Amino acid sequence: MKLKFLGPLAILAGFSTMAAAHADDSKVLTRTVLSSAGAKSLLNAAEAAAKQRSMKVSIAIVDASGRLLAFTRMDDSQTGTDETAIKKARTAALYSSRGKVLAERVSQNQAFLTTLPGITAVPGSAPVMNGQYLIGAVGVSGATDDLDDAVATDTAGGFHP
Repeated sequence: MKLKFLGPLAILAGFSTMAAAHADDSKVLTRTVLSSAGAKSLLNAAEAAAKQRSMKVSIAIVDASGRLLAFTRMDDSQTGTDETAIKKARTAALYSSRGKVLAERVSQNQAFLTTLPGITAVPGSAPVMNGQYLIGAVGVSGATDDLDDAVATDTAGGFHP
């Protein structure tokens, strides 16, 4: 007699478990994360682009939260460029925007942007996207604004996970 009720109870238990799992889906997001290998690939691409332009720069790659994943300071680059490259990359990651765009906005009477935490509103950084999602950023420092920006933008735009 007990066996007759076991089947329906098992089915009901299965439905309630599935319903609970489905209800929790809206509480968790699944996103692609930039891997160490991906960061190294970006770093190598940026360094090759900088060498092609005869630049001596520092290059930083950060994840979507602005944490450093990969870095290089090329031979004979200025020593102050290392922190600047990291700050540029963090800005692009934290605000999902190229440094050049933020710099233009500051020059157009949006100086309040300079008060945002962790912002370095200068050209030379670009967010790295995977579809509509930010997965990291590239920061380049040590050459002219236009050259730093070109390497960062080309590197980020050319990345395909």
